Amino acid sequence: MDDDRHVSTLSRALRGLAALNLNALRVFLTSGPASAAQYVTYTHRMYTGFGLPWLWSGLPWRNDLTVPRIPVQQLFPEIDFTHSPALLHPFPRTLSTHPHELMILAHVVNSLKPKRVVEFGTAEGRTALNIALHLPEDGEVVTLDFPPIPGQNEVGFYYWDQPLKSKIKQIFDGVDTWDSTPYHASAEIVFCDACDQPQGLAAETAQAFKVVKPGGVIFRHDYSSAQGPTHFWNALAKELPVKHLEGTTLLCLRVQDQSTYDKMQKMAASGRVIPA
Repeated sequence: MDDDRHVSTLSRALRGLAALNLNALRVFLTSGPASAAQYVTYTHRMYTGFGLPWLWSGLPWRNDLTVPRIPVQQLFPEIDFTHSPALLHPFPRTLSTHPHELMILAHVVNSLKPKRVVEFGTAEGRTALNIALHLPEDGEVVTLDFPPIPGQNEVGFYYWDQPLKSKIKQIFDGVDTWDSTPYHASAEIVFCDACDQPQGLAAETAQAFKVVKPGGVIFRHDYSSAQGPTHFWNALAKELPVKHLEGTTLLCLRVQDQSTYDKMQKMAASGRVIPA
């Protein structure tokens, strides 16, 4: 949902200069400025460690990943992760969840049997659809995204014609303007994947803290693969027991004690969560 509008022109220029090389000039001359700009963008991501997170996050020079990394089995010892549950549309699209990340989410849904899951960042609807697939009969996914722009984005298109659509409640709003009051302390699982910039991340996280139930689970996507969520949650993890699931771009916060839950509510009371 978020974008790069908070990045200054000077910052963009410096990033571009840092990623320039002779190959960028070759792409510019052979394929034009649009292709060259895309090449520079991806080169910058790789140079700064955000290119292939399942490889780059383990490199010794990657010193910006401070959230403790653990195997998923350690955080959810009650779940057997030796096999994959059924998945719909398993092959990922750009910036979407990877198949093994969907597998983890599906396993957790199967285990917790939530009556409600809240998702921030519907996008194509692939994650919401797979969560709905593993919900109990009376479960629902409440998924939030900006209203679609005709001809530019098609929010939730993966589940438009699916019978599972009956389990998915689509809300069109921003994380900073959505009135989540009717959903406070109602979700066993929250999946955050809407924002990449500090202001949006703070609003999204505050909403997640409000809607999760005591004993629930919050997941955050794009840790180690996007700079904004990585640095934001590095700071947040100094105050809360957040874990980075090994081999994934997923963070997980299991709200297993009342003191953690109470702290989260105090942090969210102002409507935003901004780590110190």
